[in-house]
Amino acid sequence: MTKEEILAMKPGTELNRKVAEELMGHEVVVDDILGYVVRLTDPEDGSSIWCPLLPYSEDKSVAESVIDKVIQLGYDDAICWTDLGDGVYTEAEAICKSALLALIEKRRKERIAYDILKQALGDD
Repeated sequence: MTKEEILAMKPGTELNRKVAEELMGHEVVVDDILGYVVRLTDPEDGSSIWCPLLPYSEDKSVAESVIDKVIQLGYDDAICWTDLGDGVYTEAEAICKSALLALIEKRRKERIAYDILKQALGDD
């Protein structure tokens, strides 16, 4: 996804799905009866349960889990991410979009570092 695509997303299912998959690392599928569901896996024993997709971009209290996740990833300034857009976005939406933007920037930097290393080692 690009920065423009992320900023253009509206709060709701698609933005929630992107956060669940890209940031939280969950598998998201559509169930005929339950709608969008998320697979939560226990890292200890590999067991899993299916839960409804959380409204990350619609509920600030749920968006707090996004802040917790990005702080774990090293983004200590995440508590200030509600300010994205200077009031254009709701707080939950701003948190989700900021987190996704940080993630694409992190991936971009990792690609650059990989390319530099690859070039330095003479590996084409």
